[in-house]
Amino acid sequence: MKWEKKVQYFDIILFAVIAGVLAIRLYRILGIKSKVTIEKNEEAIKKVINIKKEKEKDQEKENIITENGEGLSYLKKVQPDFSEKDFLSGASKALPMLLEAKYKANKKVLITFLEDDIFRIFEKQILDQESKGHTIDNCEINVFDKNIKEIKIQDNVVYIRVEFKFNEKFIINNSDGSVFLDLSKDGDEKTVAWTFLRPLESDSPNWKLFGVNQIN
Repeated sequence: MKWEKKVQYFDIILFAVIAGVLAIRLYRILGIKSKVTIEKNEEAIKKVINIKKEKEKDQEKENIITENGEGLSYLKKVQPDFSEKDFLSGASKALPMLLEAKYKANKKVLITFLEDDIFRIFEKQILDQESKGHTIDNCEINVFDKNIKEIKIQDNVVYIRVEFKFNEKFIINNSDGSVFLDLSKDGDEKTVAWTFLRPLESDSPNWKLFGVNQIN
């Protein structure tokens, strides 16, 4: 009987030890998992907060409305990094690029840098040229004078009108290869006023052609 009682006590102690070991292991596992879960949840909350802050910043940016105004000084006030020199340099490169694109019927370039109404005007001129069987070759355009004539800011969009003086040389050929008009030697001097636009908050540095007026 004494031996049986000792065995029973030993079994009870053994079970208690096993239960204790299991409890410790279970606690460690649950503790680690809980820690990981908490860390993940905290990280997710941080990401949500950051996304929310970014959205709030974007919303604040969208809500900024610049008052309408005119002139170079006002433009520099609302957009301090604007450079008149850089703008005119880019505009004087845009004029020959767009005219050559029109003469060569390169609509891909035109649709990228022209507003819809101006694109339709250029497209009509291209169709008229094609209907007559004319092709323009040996085109050479030289801008020798450019000046900003007007600057307006309206509804967060900048409009700049530039007067260009340039000489263009080209040859217009008929469909049979004969020459319709040859201006390859002296060329033809022209003065035009083009208006470019660009939204103030645009991420693109490119301006689009908004209006064209030929002076002579």
